[in-house]
Amino acid sequence: MGLFNTTKRIIQTVFVLLLFVLFLNWEEFLKPEINLDSYSAEVLRVVDGDTIDVITDQGIKERVRLLLIDSPESVHPDVEEELFGAEASYFAKQVLEKGKQIRLEIGNPNRDKYERLLAYVWIDDVNFNQLMLEKGYARVAYVYEPNTKYLKEFKKSEAYARRNKLNIWSIKNYVTKDGFDMSILDKN
Repeated sequence: MGLFNTTKRIIQTVFVLLLFVLFLNWEEFLKPEINLDSYSAEVLRVVDGDTIDVITDQGIKERVRLLLIDSPESVHPDVEEELFGAEASYFAKQVLEKGKQIRLEIGNPNRDKYERLLAYVWIDDVNFNQLMLEKGYARVAYVYEPNTKYLKEFKKSEAYARRNKLNIWSIKNYVTKDGFDMSILDKN
């Protein structure tokens, strides 16, 4: 009987300790799992300021949509070219020239509704998505949990570009929460 009671107390103590640990870390257990896989890739083509074509280190061709940013349209088949769209695309082409080795940090979910791979693009230790924001070629957009790993840094870069009136931020009210307002050009 003594061994049974001792074992029972040990199990109860372990159980209480586990509950205590869970209680202290309950927020961590409720967060969605973020598995950001990372792949090396080679740039095949820049489509525009927020979309590129690559070939991964596994030999798979992918269209990649840069996470958390939106640049003005330059090649959309159903939308006229937006102001600074060509400049954003040109800047991306200069930095992400064909053959450039990059690293893709894949989002979760890893694809958008158009089946494009969602990713942060890294050139060595530079986050290209963030660089587009810092230079004023993109705005923070399409913010969906859990793909918000760099949101705080991205908002700081966007604020820097806005404060310095760089590119898309150089025209008052051009950037909206929904995109870019081309009609503002008619008012100036």
